[in-house]
Amino acid sequence: MSNVEEDDKPTVVLDLNALKKQKLKQEEDLANIASELEFNVGEVDSETYAQKVLAQKPKTQTKTPVPSAKPAVKPVAKGRPSFPVILFDFQSDFFQKSKDKFPAGFDYHLAKDLAELNKFLASKTFQIVVFNYDANAKAVNQLTAQIKQKFPHTKTLIMARAISPEKAKLHAKTASGANGYLQLPLNADKIEAELLKIQQQK
Repeated sequence: MSNVEEDDKPTVVLDLNALKKQKLKQEEDLANIASELEFNVGEVDSETYAQKVLAQKPKTQTKTPVPSAKPAVKPVAKGRPSFPVILFDFQSDFFQKSKDKFPAGFDYHLAKDLAELNKFLASKTFQIVVFNYDANAKAVNQLTAQIKQKFPHTKTLIMARAISPEKAKLHAKTASGANGYLQLPLNADKIEAELLKIQQQK
């Protein structure tokens, strides 16, 4: 009976209220080691930046098509299971423009805003959400923390230009820590290796 009641409950989704409640603690945690953790410095120095970023509407109101064709960068290894990989292109076209650099054999989907991301997060099957840290660093920190707490079937991968193995290890220990990290520029072999490594952790 309790299982049925659980299934009848509304799906937990990311929302701004939850982000606001977590914001203070999150900012404190990150501020303690900000100099080590900041992969990208620039627009992200405002305390309210993440809140403003998440509150903004997408620039276009049209639906973003989900890419159906998988990029054929290299042949797929036989016997390797495919799983969904959600490329979160929030206020950016980084993933849309570079999807041909991703390895073949994964079930890629593009999400342009929180509403689209929430649809994918409603799934109870294993999937990986990929974030471009350089686009909205504080927003990524907030979202990875919430996904870790609320969506056990979803894992996260952060990509950034100014990241090193040392910075990745430090960031992974915070509340916003991701399951995997990759330094840009994109490399199909490294992406595939990191996605499979994350899948083995599940």
